[in-house]
Amino acid sequence: MKKSISTSIYLFGLIVVLLTSCKKEDKVVTPSGLRSDPGMALPGAFVTIYGTNMQDIVSIKFGNVDAAFSPIYNTESNIFTTVPTNALYGKQKITIVNRSGQTASLDFTVKQPFPIINSFTPESGPVGDIVTISGNYFRNIKSVSIGGTTVTEITDSTLVNRLSFKIPTGASSGLLTVVTAGGSVSSTNLLSVGERAVLIADFDGGGIRPNGTSWYTAGDIDSRTIVNANPAPFTGNFLKLIPKTASTAGYAGIQNYDLSSGSQTFGITTAAANTTLKFEVNNNGKTGTVLQVIVAYGTGNYAKNVNINGSGWSTVAIPLSDLKSGYGSGTDIPNPSLITTVKFFFQGYATAAMEANIDNVRFAY
Repeated sequence: MKKSISTSIYLFGLIVVLLTSCKKEDKVVTPSGLRSDPGMALPGAFVTIYGTNMQDIVSIKFGNVDAAFSPIYNTESNIFTTVPTNALYGKQKITIVNRSGQTASLDFTVKQPFPIINSFTPESGPVGDIVTISGNYFRNIKSVSIGGTTVTEITDSTLVNRLSFKIPTGASSGLLTVVTAGGSVSSTNLLSVGERAVLIADFDGGGIRPNGTSWYTAGDIDSRTIVNANPAPFTGNFLKLIPKTASTAGYAGIQNYDLSSGSQTFGITTAAANTTLKFEVNNNGKTGTVLQVIVAYGTGNYAKNVNINGSGWSTVAIPLSDLKSGYGSGTDIPNPSLITTVKFFFQGYATAAMEANIDNVRFAY
């Protein structure tokens, strides 16, 4: 009987000890004394959170946004994480949660990145037209402007990677500038205000066939270069085209490469009478310059000769209904929706010094 009682007392004591030990082992203390390095950072940046009782973290949030971290590197004194790419910008709390549901937080600032402009459409249009910019980090917008004119009506700013606005009264052609809490950025291409057009080439990287490598020479061309001087530019770079002084091939010109084996059009949907081929041109003092301006598709070439005999830059505007088949000798006019090629060919270059500096080739409608 004595032995039985002793055994019972022993077992009871052992159970108490075990229970007490389990309680001590299972007890998790709330994290405290939190600080981060750095205290502010851009989305995607690496952050270390320091403190005490930091073990067994199961969740980290920047504001209400979950952050990625690896429990493998979680210690009693620190844990590594990154600022979520979709975190809200500005001052907020970082909150950590351990496996017992205990939380702790600290102040942190997510820096807003500089805005990015990738492209905008359309690249031209009249006052009142809607322009949409594609890019990134369009949040906390302070201003949008065209050249020096501030946009007063932003029609869509709900997406971080897209921004739409109306071209305001008084605006003139210029670069687009977006200013946010993160900084400012300007477009590389001009928005052309005053006409709605399909830009073929501005020779600064804008348009369907934007630069010199998008065009090829034919016949007696002596020089074809992309320059921004001699003469002074209209806007940015332009195409300088000089024919030989003697005719061996019988023709001299330039035309854009076809978009896709000659089958892809420029996407023009308006009628010939309502569509105008426009470009800026400067003869650089060669007042005898004559250009045959041509649009083509298939085997059809629709053309008109233009005397470039003024001084300085001028704008040539030719309604497509003025371009005639058979290189200008026929009566048919082009179908704008079928056009795949624009050509500029010199006429009479063997009898007169000629030069054509060309910029901003486009179809206005």
